Amino acid sequence: MSNDEIRVSRRSGLKRMGVAGAAAFFGGATPSFPADQRGPDEYPPEVTGYLKRLFEPGQQRFAFRPDYPGGFQAWQRDARAALRLRLGMDRIAAAAGKHRPVVETGEPADMGEYTLQQCAIMSAPEVRLPFWLLKPKGKGPWPLGIFPHGHSATGHNTTAGVFTSERSKQWALSEDRDVAVQAAKAGMVAIAPAVRGISWIVPDLRKRVGTSCRSHAMQCVMAGHTAMGERVWDMERLLDWAIAQPDVDSRHILSMGNSGGGMVTIFLAASDQRITVAVPSCSFAPSVSPAGYILHCPCNTVPGIMDLGGLPNVAGLTAPRYFLAVNGRKDKLYNPEEIEAAAAAAKAIYRASGHAERCDHRWGSEGHRFYKDLMWPFIKESFALPSKA
Repeated sequence: MSNDEIRVSRRSGLKRMGVAGAAAFFGGATPSFPADQRGPDEYPPEVTGYLKRLFEPGQQRFAFRPDYPGGFQAWQRDARAALRLRLGMDRIAAAAGKHRPVVETGEPADMGEYTLQQCAIMSAPEVRLPFWLLKPKGKGPWPLGIFPHGHSATGHNTTAGVFTSERSKQWALSEDRDVAVQAAKAGMVAIAPAVRGISWIVPDLRKRVGTSCRSHAMQCVMAGHTAMGERVWDMERLLDWAIAQPDVDSRHILSMGNSGGGMVTIFLAASDQRITVAVPSCSFAPSVSPAGYILHCPCNTVPGIMDLGGLPNVAGLTAPRYFLAVNGRKDKLYNPEEIEAAAAAAKAIYRASGHAERCDHRWGSEGHRFYKDLMWPFIKESFALPSKA
């Protein structure tokens, strides 16, 4: 395993549909997935009953439904406001006070097809986040891509194609992880930022909660923030700066990330309508399984997210802008049938928006990684079409 990646292991035993039930749910066709992704694990009956009441759909006030009062646009307005409230965006803004983000830019290095700059942003008081800026050669303006990373202390380096060893380089390239480089070569300005709570950390000094990302998340929640809200805030401040640059075409803005970076992408696109194309990789799934299992790292927790119906409804807030979720068939972190159900829910929201063709879900053949051959055709097609209704 490369030193550039800290893989986070989670339980893979999830509550499963039976094969016959899955076939019925998916219109008679049961997808073929590895057998070890279908375990029989169950909670005790009393826990199952508790979790069923805890996540009762009837209590999900802002989940999409066709008869939402005022129609689709009213639902999006209300649900987006509810999401930003639950992310703690108002409290995060208040804590920042009158702070004006400052960006430092280094000298560009010639990388052949593009230039590479080491930069940093003070997105909030005492919060200095490094990022890489990649630009095509020639004259812009160019589309913009922002590429938050997942659970790796040096994930922004990997994203930008900056490696510490030949071994780490070969591993990253074998899994298509240099997405900012791919973007620059495709004619985009690309930002590869460090992610707060993962690269920029609040250390777990006494080793009480297990990881620094959880330590950061707990600190945030006690202050009325969320770790995800702070990550969205940082990406928004980078967007503020980037779209003010003369060589950026703000009509076309991509966010794409894998794992935890995919989660940032989903929440950023739902919250900030400047994102015109969102491509989360190996991260899209229900917030909880039908049995109540939590499917993502605790640092992604947003209190009250089930008021919105969980992650598929959050993804639906991107409509009518473009949304592609990609998952790996061999990724043991998630149950494939549950991913299919989540994708169906997101697609239903897009149908209600009148733009069903702008939402897609695709399966990669391997595990927890990027799939450039599935992602870039969708992105390029999206940028060639009107990206805002």
